[in-house]
Amino acid sequence: MRTKIIRYSFIIGLLSVMVAGCSKILEEQPRAGIDPSYFRTPEGIQGGIAGIYSSFRGHWGTQIFTQLFNAGNDEFKRGAAADVQHWYNFNNAQIRTEANNYAGFWNAMYININTANGVLEYGAAANMPEATKIQVLAQAKFLRAFCYFYLVTTFGDVPLHTEFNTDESTADSRNPQGEVYAQIIQDLTEAAADLPNIPASGTGKPASKATALYLLAKTHLWRGWSDAAESGDFTAAYTISKDLIDNKAQYGLDLLPYYPAVFKEGNEYSSEILMVIDHTKDLKYGQNSNPGTGATNFQENKSNFFFRPNYPAINANYPSGGGANLTVRDVNNGRPFQRIRPNTRYVIDVAFANRETDSRYEGTFQTVWKSASTPMAAAGSLGAVTPRGQLINGVDTSIWMADRVVTAQERANFKGVIFEPEHLPGATVPYTASYYPNLRKWDDSTRADMNDYSDRPYILFRFAEVYLIAAEAAIQGGASAQQAADMINVLRTRAALKPNQTPTQYADAVAAQQVTAAQMNIDFLLDERSRELFGEATRWWDLARTKKLVQRVQAYNSEGADGVQDHHRLRPIPQEQIDLVTEGPAFPQNPGYQ
Repeated sequence: MRTKIIRYSFIIGLLSVMVAGCSKILEEQPRAGIDPSYFRTPEGIQGGIAGIYSSFRGHWGTQIFTQLFNAGNDEFKRGAAADVQHWYNFNNAQIRTEANNYAGFWNAMYININTANGVLEYGAAANMPEATKIQVLAQAKFLRAFCYFYLVTTFGDVPLHTEFNTDESTADSRNPQGEVYAQIIQDLTEAAADLPNIPASGTGKPASKATALYLLAKTHLWRGWSDAAESGDFTAAYTISKDLIDNKAQYGLDLLPYYPAVFKEGNEYSSEILMVIDHTKDLKYGQNSNPGTGATNFQENKSNFFFRPNYPAINANYPSGGGANLTVRDVNNGRPFQRIRPNTRYVIDVAFANRETDSRYEGTFQTVWKSASTPMAAAGSLGAVTPRGQLINGVDTSIWMADRVVTAQERANFKGVIFEPEHLPGATVPYTASYYPNLRKWDDSTRADMNDYSDRPYILFRFAEVYLIAAEAAIQGGASAQQAADMINVLRTRAALKPNQTPTQYADAVAAQQVTAAQMNIDFLLDERSRELFGEATRWWDLARTKKLVQRVQAYNSEGADGVQDHHRLRPIPQEQIDLVTEGPAFPQNPGYQ
């Protein structure tokens, strides 16, 4: 494999404090070549780990990655300004042309793997306290497994390299999935044995023992569904998950009691969070553009933009023209990129059909906007005038994305504009590709300018998913259907809590939320995963793993129904990788993309 391994810089700024025993921020050290001697130094071994963590910023929360892995499923459709069109409708010809969309992800994962290999191969000789060294080497095993986990679950058979490479090569081949899964499981098992139960204070949320066990359980789950399955995979996935849940206190883990609080700003390091991708406003270490310049760096976290509708364009007379805009763009409401919108046929009718006793719909979507005639409009000042009356800024709701068809009387009594799900019969002012409920999980109100990137930590792994992994493994034979229902009921009980409930109302909601063993099947599990994890960049992987991609897209998503095929459960190998292998056997593309 011809790589770029020796032509990159470590980005080792703030993330260097993640490594146990490191008490200061390392200076950034661009290096033209990485040799074994570097990994025998404390700076090299710690910098290598920090560099890997930092690289993740270039993917989760960025524009192309977010669309590549949220498009083409039952949860989402294209927004009006989507710029990765072919994955929404599964246009195979376009996908083949643009297979290099995945090159950045592929290359970064292999650069990270090579860095981890260097740390593991030479770091044992580093002159540093033994306890600290053990922690760093365990981090390297976790991170190598992390990178291989995303490679094998995205592309299938991939090259497996466990030795540090300093030389470019034009030869490479793909290893069978079974070999890759076996290496991931070995790395995670060994990492879990040495990582701390709880990350050191002040280090954010780097990998801990619990994080390694979470990913180990999920790896067994994936392998259990794959052609490389071993007989005990689903049992292992359930057992590891159950042990993690039973011993949650020793790992400092627990579910937050109220679902909408999970993604509330400031809760990124709560007891529910297993791992985040940290961000920083620091221009030196954060790979960020200057505030107020429009967030132009491709590595910046713009997850707070991509799911937003074009709310500032809705005028007082909508759907007719004319009149002032009801709500103008501001920091709190965010920049309306319109890249991705919820697929309301699935969202309203299936995943979040029970909105009366389940708080996860309102915890996931923003559906109302207050009147604001200027970005700093004073509460109580006059806003736009609609055919139904004068809006008061900060008081009146100017836009309501209803979850049903409203009555004529409701519309007449509402001074603002009401939208209705476009798939419902009788919708008179339907959602469009520009106007729809906003995914609120990534909101960031702390930005200095309304167009700035987000520096919120990106929540990657949550303790809630451990219950879902256990339930799925149980459904697949790793435990009983009742044990699967028990796991799901924990999450559904949490979801029953809503604002302003009386004790009786809460008790009734809890009772209504409970499910039985007879309801336990993969389709129910997938719906439950959507209710819990909607928009958290897991859905395509979930449908690919459970081999439900074609069925679910055809059932719920008219945009992709005609194009989706079974081979879309894997993504195409970047053409760049294929072209660079010029020695030995040709590097094969995944079936269906040739």
